[in-house]
Amino acid sequence: MKIEHLIQRDFITVNPYLGTIAIKKQLIDYSAMVVQDEDQFYGVLTSKDIIQNAKSLIIDCLTDKTIIDCECTVEQALIIMNDSKTDVLPVRKDEKIIGLVFRNNLYNYIAEYNIELEVSIKKRILELEKAVTMKDMLFSVIAHDLKCPFNAILGFSQLLKDNVRKNNIEETEEHINIIHKQAKKTFELLNHLLTWAQTQIGQTNFNPIKFDFSKICKDVIDVLEESAHEKNIAIRSNLPDKFEIFGDKDMIETIVRNLISNAIKFTEKDGTIEIYSRLKDVYIEFIISDNGVGISDDDKLKLFNYDYNNSQLGTDQEKGTGLGLIICKEFIKKHGGKIWIEDNPEKGSEFKFTLPLSPEKYN
Repeated sequence: MKIEHLIQRDFITVNPYLGTIAIKKQLIDYSAMVVQDEDQFYGVLTSKDIIQNAKSLIIDCLTDKTIIDCECTVEQALIIMNDSKTDVLPVRKDEKIIGLVFRNNLYNYIAEYNIELEVSIKKRILELEKAVTMKDMLFSVIAHDLKCPFNAILGFSQLLKDNVRKNNIEETEEHINIIHKQAKKTFELLNHLLTWAQTQIGQTNFNPIKFDFSKICKDVIDVLEESAHEKNIAIRSNLPDKFEIFGDKDMIETIVRNLISNAIKFTEKDGTIEIYSRLKDVYIEFIISDNGVGISDDDKLKLFNYDYNNSQLGTDQEKGTGLGLIICKEFIKKHGGKIWIEDNPEKGSEFKFTLPLSPEKYN
């Protein structure tokens, strides 16, 4: 680092042949003075020079005349100070004295720089530890969650292949349905892994626009209708028609899809899921309510934290990726909102998230 921003530019210049008695009081206020006569530089005077030499004239007290350039680094300046046995040096730019640099200021700068560097290193270490944790988690999911559905797909497809001419139509259809379900789960997992990985390395594009939130919900419900139908779960949207909000359409759709999928997973057969919204201060609050098995207080804190990532089986033994809610939290945070869980007054859980009314609050 160069010394230019550490230069004290409000220095005082004195005539070399001035008496020391006349300037002693000024030295208390300025610590050091540039001794100069018109364009001729003679040196820098400090109280230490007067005490050590005890001469009548300023010029007789001067011991060092070293000048450093403003392009000099902090390290170079300190070396010159040590060699010259001085605590202050004049600084030159374009053959003109522009100020003074003091040893204490240089040391203070180095101390502050070292503190900043230490903080930066600690922050980087935490980021690397987080990256290693994410890597381990990613490999764990790939090793376990991807292996299981692929084993099922390979096993049932092999069974189908070996017995395609022997099985009746019902058995063949059953095997095909199993393969199809496992393929859908595998695709969902891959999709979650890709989305989650992109959020962690900052490659997720954020493109907020104005769009109809109620239509997004309807489209998601249509996609998840089959999963809900298998458990005879009713999904009711209480949102008004043409309910326009401002945000990243793809991210919001991902949030809604994950939350409704999660509600389906933990709702008992013949249950109900409701979606509604309300204004709250400068935010819109969205609620996805189910009458499922509920969530313990300990699990509420863990669900959005990848450090505790552990997907739980649903009411029909459904297996999730464990990443859906983590992705929701990342995307909602990107919008400047919050997500949390509350107990349903009747039974089950309410997943709530907020989005700011003003786009200026988006991160």
